[in-house]
Amino acid sequence: MAEAEGQVRPSRSRSNFAIFAVVLLLLAAGWGIWWMLVGSQRIRTNDAYVQGNIVPVQAQTEATVRRVYVEDTEYVHAGALLASVQGDRSYLALKASEAALGRTVRELRREFAEVRRLQHSLDAQRAEYAKLGENLSRYRKAQAGGAVATIRITDTQADMRVLQAQMGATRAKLAAALALVGNTNLNDNPLVRAAVTRVESAYLSWARRDLRAPVSGYVAQRHAYPGLRIHPGQQLFSIVPLHGLWVVANVKETEMAQVRPGDTVRLTSYYYGDSVVYRGVVEGLVPGAGSAFSILPPENATGNYIHIVERVPLRISLPAKALAKHPLRPGLSMVARIDIAGKGKRSVLAPLTKTPVEGYETGIYRRELQRARQLAQRIIAQNAG
Repeated sequence: MAEAEGQVRPSRSRSNFAIFAVVLLLLAAGWGIWWMLVGSQRIRTNDAYVQGNIVPVQAQTEATVRRVYVEDTEYVHAGALLASVQGDRSYLALKASEAALGRTVRELRREFAEVRRLQHSLDAQRAEYAKLGENLSRYRKAQAGGAVATIRITDTQADMRVLQAQMGATRAKLAAALALVGNTNLNDNPLVRAAVTRVESAYLSWARRDLRAPVSGYVAQRHAYPGLRIHPGQQLFSIVPLHGLWVVANVKETEMAQVRPGDTVRLTSYYYGDSVVYRGVVEGLVPGAGSAFSILPPENATGNYIHIVERVPLRISLPAKALAKHPLRPGLSMVARIDIAGKGKRSVLAPLTKTPVEGYETGIYRRELQRARQLAQRIIAQNAG
C-alpha cells in the first residue's frame, strides 16, 4: 500500500509542474501579444508636470502701499483692485509736468509773436531802405544842375549803410526765433511735444499707482503689505488662471523617434489618482532638450565624459471640460502615456500649438494713454490764448 502511494505522488507532482509551465507559457504569450499590439505602441513617463501662466503683478511707480485688498488663494477678475498706494509723489510729478507744459506753450506763444514782430520790423526796414535808394537816385540827378548839395548824397548813403546793418541784425534775430518755431504750430512744435510726453508719462505713473489684476485668476505670492515702500519692477502679486493649463512631459531621447504632434495622450495625476483620466494631445515638441535651456549647460568637451540620456519636453493639451470638472494646479505631477500608433504622422516641425486670446491679453491699460493725451490737449488749449 505504501508503495502505491509513493508511485502516485511523483505523478501528481509532474502533473502540477506541467500545469504551472503551461500557465507560464500562456502568460508569456499573452504578455508578448500585448506588447506587440499595445505596449510597443505607447510611451510612458512620470516625468510630467502641469504648467500654466503665472502672471506677475509688478509695481510701476515708486510709492508706499496704503492698503491691500486681496489675499492668497482669492479669485479676482481682470481689473480688480489688489492694493492701493499713497500716490503723493506721482501726483506732484504730474502737476509739475502740467505746469511745465503750460509754461512751454506760453513761451512759444511769445516766440511766435516775436517772429511776427521781427517780420514786420524787417518789412519796415526794407521799405525805408527802398525809399532812401529812390531819394539817392533823385539827389544824384539833381546834383548835375546844382540843386542838391553833395553832403545830402553822402548822408543818404550813410543812412542806407546803417539801415542795411540794422536789417542784417533783424534777419539774425528772426532766424534765431524761427529756429524754435519755424514751420510749426503750438501742437506740433518739438518743445511742446517733449513737454506733452512728460505729461503723458507722469499721468501714466499716477494712473498706475494702484495695482490691478491684469487677468482673471487666483491670487498667489502676495508680497504687498501696508507701509511697504515699493519701486518700479518690484513683484507684489501673482495671478494664476486655472482654465488654460497644459502638461509638459519629458520623454527620453531614445523613445522620441515616433512621437509627433497630434498623438493622443492618456494622462493621470497623483492628485486624483488613476480614477480620473485626462485625454490630451501632443501639441508640439520643445525645440531643444532640457539641458539646452539650463542655466549651466553641460560642457562635455572637458574632463571625464559620462553620457546621460537626455529628455525632450513635450507640450500636451488638457481638455477644458475635464479641467472644469477636475481642476489642477501648476506644478502637480502627472503620468503620461503617449499613443504612437497613429497613422498619418505629422512632421515634428508642424506643431498644433495655438496662442489663445483669453489670458494672453489685458485691457486694463487700454484707455490710460488716451486720457493722458486728452489732458495734455486741455492744457495746451488753456494756455494757447
